[in-house]
Amino acid sequence: MAVDELDAIVFRMAVESALALPLGFTEKVAEIAARSHGVLLFDLRIDDDVELQRIAAIRYPSDQTGVLALDKRGAVTNHCLVNGSFSSFIAPLEDWSALPLPMQARTSIVGQTSLFIGALRDAGYIPRSGLRSEVYQR
Repeated sequence: MAVDELDAIVFRMAVESALALPLGFTEKVAEIAARSHGVLLFDLRIDDDVELQRIAAIRYPSDQTGVLALDKRGAVTNHCLVNGSFSSFIAPLEDWSALPLPMQARTSIVGQTSLFIGALRDAGYIPRSGLRSEVYQR
């Protein structure tokens, strides 16, 4: 079994078990990262999207990234695993997340976040308006 296949299986199992826990999104994302031995890259609040309120990413050894997105109602968490083709969208968000809080407060990532979410939607990883599902896996 290839490393990327193993990462995908472990990620999916961690997501399925953590989503059932009575925790908030941030705690669930941290639990998924811990259970799947991934590295949490970022967990961001989204203010300018009609559908989503939070998005997070977890990196795995196979250079795949697990992405979790919480809808505005806080009821649906979509998840997917993306490959390195999304790295140009992920890198600015990861860099921003590593900044000290005062620097984060002075630096906007609204544009980069919108580009990342748009790329995920264009690729079919996150459903568009009216196409909600509890777990969307491509």
